[in-house]
Amino acid sequence: MTAIAVIATMLGAVALQTAALVEGEPLRPGTVAIESMADPAVPAPARQAFADAVERALADMRFMALPATSRSRYIARVKVTRTARGAVTSKAKTPGPAAAVGNWGAAIGVSMPSNKQALRGLIVTELEVELVLRDGMKPVWHGRALTAQAEGTAADAPATLAPKLASAAVRGFPAQQPEAISIP
Repeated sequence: MTAIAVIATMLGAVALQTAALVEGEPLRPGTVAIESMADPAVPAPARQAFADAVERALADMRFMALPATSRSRYIARVKVTRTARGAVTSKAKTPGPAAAVGNWGAAIGVSMPSNKQALRGLIVTELEVELVLRDGMKPVWHGRALTAQAEGTAADAPATLAPKLASAAVRGFPAQQPEAISIP
């Protein structure tokens, strides 16, 4: 009877060690499905631009993106928030040269460069990426990046913001990021 108890104890210890190794296993890249979190303040095309940028950034980190309906190891939840935080001045758009030809002659107009400033809203855009282990839906990693840009400028366009924020958010993988990374 004691031999059976010893064997049972040994098997139990081996099972506990195996479970500890699985839980203590270092986080490593694998297959991932991208899931964009809906936010009514961010239009669907902008959310898609950020989801695509996160997919490319994770591919750079050796992840393999699969369609959302597939059975991937991880799910990357992508959340974009845009918040107005006051106003800033930025260069005003100056009209380009103009020319006109009519029945009675021609006219050319050239605007001179000026240092005119326009008041624009300051928009803080934050991208949060959370990796969830599909088995058990347990969050295993998250990264965040944010930037502040003048509203309506080329620097505030989703096509410009998405790649910068996505690469900054996942750059530290697999290390956990306690705070958001701020980028210019």
